[in-house]
Amino acid sequence: MNLLRAWTMLFWLSYRRLLWSANTLMVLFPLAGCGLFLLRRRYDRMHNLADAFQSFSNFLILVFVSFVVPVCALAFGTASIGGDREDRTLLFVLVRPIPRPLVLLAKFFASLPLALGLVVGSFLVFCELAGKAGALAGQLYLPAVFYMTVAYVGLFHLFAVSLRHSTIVALIYALFMEMLLGNMPGIVKRVAVNYYGRSLMYAAGHGEGLGTPSWFEPISPSTAAWVLALFGAGGLALALLVFQRREYRDLT
Repeated sequence: MNLLRAWTMLFWLSYRRLLWSANTLMVLFPLAGCGLFLLRRRYDRMHNLADAFQSFSNFLILVFVSFVVPVCALAFGTASIGGDREDRTLLFVLVRPIPRPLVLLAKFFASLPLALGLVVGSFLVFCELAGKAGALAGQLYLPAVFYMTVAYVGLFHLFAVSLRHSTIVALIYALFMEMLLGNMPGIVKRVAVNYYGRSLMYAAGHGEGLGTPSWFEPISPSTAAWVLALFGAGGLALALLVFQRREYRDLT
């Protein structure tokens, strides 16, 4: 009972610290920018639903899931442990009578609802701004957005426990490496999270007229969903292993 109480308190303190952090304010800027863009485009006033759906889908694929989703996941995924490392408060957490795996799980479950809340919430708001095309896109693309967010949060926790300056590394990975690798020909693109997310979205929108670029070679939706789930669960599992074994000498 004492262990459960201690874990719950760590979870709540981590959640509150992430919620009222500069990271939350940071991710509001790209979200606001996307909202202003949609207000100017006025997809809800386009007479041709097919054209509106195609254009709005391109915005979601090229901007939202390629930039906004990883930034939101990064803001909370790396800061959960990385923030304690940078502030040198991780040592005080580790000396508490809570096993290391439970410490990391508390951090993970504190950051995941924040990332999902911002990503899914903003996604639904953007779909509402897009009118009928947005309502259709919301039904089709929500699973892909959900799976991608979970995958990024798990992966960025692995970065946080493995690398000292994890936020910088994760930012470079999300905004440059993912864009580069995800658009390369051949099998190389399969190490990028956004490749699987886009595969899900292109498959979901195909029946509504969404065309797949000739240079993009998607995989089946079921395989893409399983791989994204593996990214999230595998990233967390590896993070637990690294966090359990690693000595953080930079804290002393």
